[in-house]
Amino acid sequence: MSSMKNKIIFYDSNGKIENIMELNSTNLEKINGMMTRCTMIDGTKITGLADPFKTCENNSINTTVQDYIYLNTWDSLDETTHQLIDTDMGKYSQTHTMVYIKEIISVESILHSNPRWGGLLTNRFEVVEEEVNDWYSCESDS
Repeated sequence: MSSMKNKIIFYDSNGKIENIMELNSTNLEKINGMMTRCTMIDGTKITGLADPFKTCENNSINTTVQDYIYLNTWDSLDETTHQLIDTDMGKYSQTHTMVYIKEIISVESILHSNPRWGGLLTNRFEVVEEEVNDWYSCESDS
């Protein structure tokens, strides 16, 4: 992955790299809604559905990317059934992790991974890597 430093890598659901772009604010707009994994300077990985337009002020939305993006995960998600399991409105509770762009080494996003686009409801970044033909999974480290 060292050759992918300062890049955004877009995978299809089978792990095939579809596109690689420079890691910058303009290109981060393209990850909106996708399951995304950010590798940080300290080596940690943060995973969630990307929201590059959310701002810290009153939980509002902006039309441009700020100095950070948010990665969102579901708090009451059963990863086996891919269903929200809490009752009432509590089942929609999410954790919103602010990720500062200057601390990101690389970004990986899975195309069409949002449940609205037919992807599974999950907090995991999962693809099948074609190079090793083996299942690859990384649960959220946030």
